[in-house]
Amino acid sequence: MTEKGKLTRRAFLQGTAALGAMAALAGCASQETLEKAPAGSAGVESGDVQVRHAWCQMCGPAKTICSTLCYVKDGKFVNVEGNPEAGNNWGVGSKSLCSKANAAMQVPYSPLRILYPMKRTGEKGEGKFERCTWDEALDIVATNLKELSEKYGPECYAALSPQEFAVQGTIAQRFLNVHGSPNYMHSAICMTQRTWAAQVTVGGKNLTSVTPIAPGEMNKTKLYVSWGQNLENSACNQGGPFNRIENWQKNGMKLIDIRPMMDPLASKADVWVPVRPGTDCALALAILHVIIDEDMYDHDFCANWVNGFDKLVEHVKQFPPSWASPITGVPEEQIYQVARMMGTVKPMGIGFGNGVGDQASDGTATIQAICSIEAITGNMGIPGGGNKGKVLPPPLIKTNPFDRLSDRQVETEEDKANGWSPGSSKLVAPEIPRWYQGPHSWHCGLTSAYFKGIMSILTEEPYPIRFLLAQSTNPLSATRQPKKVAEALKKIDFFLVMDTTWNTSCDYADVVLPALTNYETSDQFRVKNMANGTGIGINQGVIEPIGEGRSDWRFYCDLAVKMGYGEDFWNGDFDQNLRDQLEPSGISLEELREKGWIFVERTDGAKPSDPPYRDYANMFATLPNNKVQCYNELIGGKPDTLDKGTVPYLPEYRGPVENIAGTPDIAAEFPLVFSDVHAYRLCNHGYYCDLPYVRELQKYPWCKINPATAKKYGIADGDWMKIESPHGWIRLTAEYFEGIAPDVLMAKRGWWQSCEELGLEGYGFLDGGCEANALYDATPENFDPFTSSMGKQTLVKISKYEGGNE
Repeated sequence: MTEKGKLTRRAFLQGTAALGAMAALAGCASQETLEKAPAGSAGVESGDVQVRHAWCQMCGPAKTICSTLCYVKDGKFVNVEGNPEAGNNWGVGSKSLCSKANAAMQVPYSPLRILYPMKRTGEKGEGKFERCTWDEALDIVATNLKELSEKYGPECYAALSPQEFAVQGTIAQRFLNVHGSPNYMHSAICMTQRTWAAQVTVGGKNLTSVTPIAPGEMNKTKLYVSWGQNLENSACNQGGPFNRIENWQKNGMKLIDIRPMMDPLASKADVWVPVRPGTDCALALAILHVIIDEDMYDHDFCANWVNGFDKLVEHVKQFPPSWASPITGVPEEQIYQVARMMGTVKPMGIGFGNGVGDQASDGTATIQAICSIEAITGNMGIPGGGNKGKVLPPPLIKTNPFDRLSDRQVETEEDKANGWSPGSSKLVAPEIPRWYQGPHSWHCGLTSAYFKGIMSILTEEPYPIRFLLAQSTNPLSATRQPKKVAEALKKIDFFLVMDTTWNTSCDYADVVLPALTNYETSDQFRVKNMANGTGIGINQGVIEPIGEGRSDWRFYCDLAVKMGYGEDFWNGDFDQNLRDQLEPSGISLEELREKGWIFVERTDGAKPSDPPYRDYANMFATLPNNKVQCYNELIGGKPDTLDKGTVPYLPEYRGPVENIAGTPDIAAEFPLVFSDVHAYRLCNHGYYCDLPYVRELQKYPWCKINPATAKKYGIADGDWMKIESPHGWIRLTAEYFEGIAPDVLMAKRGWWQSCEELGLEGYGFLDGGCEANALYDATPENFDPFTSSMGKQTLVKISKYEGGNE
């Protein structure tokens, strides 16, 4: 952003805030006020404090995972706690919330809030806007969308998905289907990549039925392997295993933690394996080599339930620990140690995370290899092994699913000739191959890949996206190479942003729309089924909307009416959709909004049951020959996502584009490995660095570095350092940390938000800024051939940054 643009945008935000309630609300919600505000039984009983229900939004927009009780005094959101009836975290009675959630009451009052619709007045990238009405903004949007679609086809419209976003997965998908575009552009860096890879290896009839090991099975596990997980930071209040592992260890469970950095769980592990970022596939292949070579596999299971075991045996002969050690940085003896533990201790459960399957150039192969380890050792479908958790009794509250009108996608002649799902031929950048796209592969339909779809604007292959919607996502931080993304945003015909706070991509928008937070709307509910009963909760609307924001849900109804799609969007009345969904429950929308949370106790004596063990015929029913695909006939030999090659049958190590063992010429100049954490407990990707409660705990953009490495380069703890890769350079502050290998650096992406209450700035996304994505390769040919996953590993050189902190 130019300095002129920055001042224009800030003046607009602060100037409009002075027009009315926003300034007063921001003042009333200062940190000092929040600390002193009364919230509790006394205030509630006296009537001074009201309690409102909301689903916490701090792990992502429109998430409905942790149910919260929000305290309101004099119309201000002043405190928050977990709803003890909803079974958050460790179960019924828990009021705990994570660090982010405890800062939720600061979200609506951020000085960065977008208050009114705005239209661009300057050049794209300048950040010059003027206020307009909602009607004017929607007219501009609808007119441009109609004209571009009529000229280039409806598929020229695409919507960016920030992460798992209920709005995008439901009503946004409905809008795409009605409009005629298949281009839901998913991130290609989160969850679905590793899930798809597991799905095609060990089976699963749909996305949610694939699991490595459920937390409910882990009390039976003798060996738990946490591979590439980030349990301390990701979903840490959502009932995962992190808070219970120590108790299971006391009962005899062994723990292996495989990841580059020693976070708290790794410090308690029996074995910590500090694998270099992006080389997990090499480690997995070496472990398979040892298990097979030393005859530690389950002969009966392999003979009856493993497809192509003989081919796998021959394949892994070329990958001994002596081959993997120089690649992974893991000593040979440690590879043998963990392989022998995994081959002999039973039951074993493996949990694999974002770091190995979602953000590596060979993520599919890595998950195939990890699943193969679990399978050939006979640890699938057994108590304490790879299995789903307990099966709950049916929910006592029933609702209708959201209808996405998926049947509106038009089947082309190309779709018909190839046997593809309708609309697949029109995908601008298939996230997974067209032949695998369909209802079984993704919970809301067809997908293009976020980065590759944006790049079509520059390459015009196979055609350019011309109208792009970014909702609760910042494409200059959410994906690779922001320089290229910025270039595309300058070129695109029309770019629409809808968000709660200003992000750096807004400067390139044609129209910017103000979204409301979960705490200002009442447009989303969820049924939560538990062992003791079933609850249903809705966002009640904790406070009155600030400024002229609208909910993301209602925006689509409003736009649909402007586009002439009103009949498919309840003629603009979103409440009618909520009533349609609630109809089977017998609960009215008015009753649910009044109460916020309704719980029905289970009185029929039904209890959770164990999953069906060793039910292999059903477990592998969706796979060729009804067997685990160690030799993968489901995807092997078929076209990849780029239609330029084929997907391998067996897991093959590709590794990072730049790596110490594979590119020694690059390593000579750039000797250190750089990566970043995907999730962090004090923010949601790039969001919430503007909140004082969490920003005061991480004031400056940090990079963890081994003290010996830092001292070698004359860098003190807390110094700003310059980090250069073959693709760009950024600056971060050094954070000394012993629990990281001397040749590895680990940072966090997304530092574009300022925290004005603490006087802490936001940072740029181009060279010289603080965006980790500026350092990575972004060549589509280097992405995973099946899932489009993009590596987040590169080689860098460092020096003390002498430019100050301007």
